[in-house]
Amino acid sequence: MRPTMFGEKEVKEIERIPLSNNTVARRIDEMAEWAEDELIRRVVCSKYYTLQLDESTDVQGLSQLLVFVRYIWQNDAHEDILFCKPISRGTAEEIFNVIDSYIKEKGLQWKNCFGICTDGARAMCGKNSSVVTRVLKQSPCALWTHCSLHREALVSKALPNDFKTVLNTAVKIVNYIKTKPLQARLFQKLCEEMGSLHTSLLLHTEVRWLSRGKVLTRLVELRNEVTIYLEGKTEYIESLLDKEFILKLTYLADIFSKLNELNLYLQGSNESDIFAVHDRIRAFMKKLMLWRSCIEDGKYDCFETLETFIIENQVQPKTNVLSAISTHLSLLKNNFDAYFGEEMKKLDSLNWICNPFQDRLPSSMSTKASEELIDLSEDTSLRNSFNRKQLTKFWLSVAGNYPCLFDEAIQVLLPFSTSYLCEAGFSAMISIKTKYRNKLDVSNSLRLKVTKIEVDAKAVMTKNRKQIHPSH
Repeated sequence: MRPTMFGEKEVKEIERIPLSNNTVARRIDEMAEWAEDELIRRVVCSKYYTLQLDESTDVQGLSQLLVFVRYIWQNDAHEDILFCKPISRGTAEEIFNVIDSYIKEKGLQWKNCFGICTDGARAMCGKNSSVVTRVLKQSPCALWTHCSLHREALVSKALPNDFKTVLNTAVKIVNYIKTKPLQARLFQKLCEEMGSLHTSLLLHTEVRWLSRGKVLTRLVELRNEVTIYLEGKTEYIESLLDKEFILKLTYLADIFSKLNELNLYLQGSNESDIFAVHDRIRAFMKKLMLWRSCIEDGKYDCFETLETFIIENQVQPKTNVLSAISTHLSLLKNNFDAYFGEEMKKLDSLNWICNPFQDRLPSSMSTKASEELIDLSEDTSLRNSFNRKQLTKFWLSVAGNYPCLFDEAIQVLLPFSTSYLCEAGFSAMISIKTKYRNKLDVSNSLRLKVTKIEVDAKAVMTKNRKQIHPSH
């Protein structure tokens, strides 16, 4: 038992408890129940909360529904795991019923739910009878957010046919070596003998689509070693000897690496607001047009791997290659517009939330809210203390004096912009429920692993201490 989790004194108390087969499991359940009760108490006290949910399968092949909640506590926004429960079919009706039963059982109010973030699966966000549709019937004011990470993944998967061929061939080359232990060991030995920077390729899987950038970059870096290793073994070697293929491969490595950087920012955006997410995506869209202009002008410094290959091999890219790159960059820009443009336009009218000191009043705002915005915008002390990076805290600090503005602002700022916490939760589940513990009910163990509430171990042990049986 680590003292960093509970403290030295509590650890000694736990170590004094006689262990039986069920003692550890019982203590985990007790601590998890305490953390859950504390969370529910906080959410009930909060006037607002939003949900983030996703479902996935565990190592046993069972579907698990994971739900996180964001709420207001002690004048700040907090996030934590609400629950994790197994589900049998994963239909919209079943998922909603599980959530609805939990909400009612714990005394929460649907009317206080102002947001729900999911992926784009039909069961989650279909038009007629999805989970989102059912939630909106219970809470008409709730805002549905399609996970920004999921949308970026959909944007990135769109590739022209010639680039699809390059990507598929690259993946086949990597898998030819990486998925066979003997091949992988022999290739590692070759790299060691050649004094290579790396000694192995990275495995690509469709589920981990973000691995593409790193997989392709590693393949480019080890292309000479791969070419030597594959000589006489497979026809894939012809692609690695084709300079046009390598030019397209280096471009894909660069563009996917840039998409990875955007994704990493979005992964941390649970602590950012939706306006900050849109700012970063708008900037990336502008960069796409900048990169297209550079490619058309014969400037390649925007893509480091591509430029390095061109300089080292004194290659002049053909027109068809440059045209393909330009087309792909335009396609990415159009796809970002398709997946984010409507949401951005909708929130443009609410720009006063992230800049309340502007002179222009929104036309759609009520008279009462407009009056409050005028008063707030002329408050010099608030203007001086305003911090764009702490937007939610700012609006929480003025809730008492400007209630109408606060109600409108918090309904936009509090909802999750991504389902990253669920993804992180499923990753934690993998480390808990292994193939050797595939019968484990993961709910309480997962709660203790990911909760941000500090468990009062002493209070839990005092409350649940029982008389030790003499036979022990």
